[in-house]
Amino acid sequence: MMIRHVATKASVSNNNVIANAVLGISIPAARNTMDTNATNATNANAINENATNENETVSVNNPTETATNASPLIGMVQDVVFAMILNVPALRTKLQVILDNPSLISAEISKVHDELRAKLTPQELEQLNSYAGQDSSRRTIGSVMQTAFSNIMADGKIDMNDAPHFLALIHDCITMFSVDAANNNAVALNSNTVITFLHFVLKCILILTLDGPEEDAALVMLDGSFKLVKLTVLPLIASKKWCACFA
Repeated sequence: MMIRHVATKASVSNNNVIANAVLGISIPAARNTMDTNATNATNANAINENATNENETVSVNNPTETATNASPLIGMVQDVVFAMILNVPALRTKLQVILDNPSLISAEISKVHDELRAKLTPQELEQLNSYAGQDSSRRTIGSVMQTAFSNIMADGKIDMNDAPHFLALIHDCITMFSVDAANNNAVALNSNTVITFLHFVLKCILILTLDGPEEDAALVMLDGSFKLVKLTVLPLIASKKWCACFA
């Protein structure tokens, strides 16, 4: 409120001020109610829009976290890899890299998971996620892999001399799945799903625990071992001459 020292004054052109010529007092004009409501509504919309954009940004910037939460299989293999690194000293080649970049494990597993999805039908993938969601399955796979790699890495390295160990590991895992299926202890998986799953788990372990030429040699040996299994073991399964209870 401003006191004017003049008795009369013309109305100011600015609509926000009304001059009272009699009292010599200038009083700010009240805002139009509709204008005020409109301004408040605009501000509220702006706040809501910003909040929505922030939420969308968070979702887009964390695809790996979303994928991990959506797939029990990725979470399962991540747990197995952590256990391998912690319990098998020879598999700590990339430990410092992982500590410097904590998202590396889930990111690399997600890449291999994309390969797995291309090899399985939606139904097979759903069954595999159901299997991975069971605590007993996680413990069993983790224990089997830890024991096998402790033997494989006994000499501190992986080379072609370890090919028999890889074949034995694959054979033992297939037998384990067969026994579980016979005893109704786990989700029933067909032979293609099991072979694809084992290749997925082992590949994730190798790429996250080895490096350089040793990693390359191990991946070549892994692919060779699974090709041999498909040529020798799967036909026997199909003809019911081996692991008859395994679908």
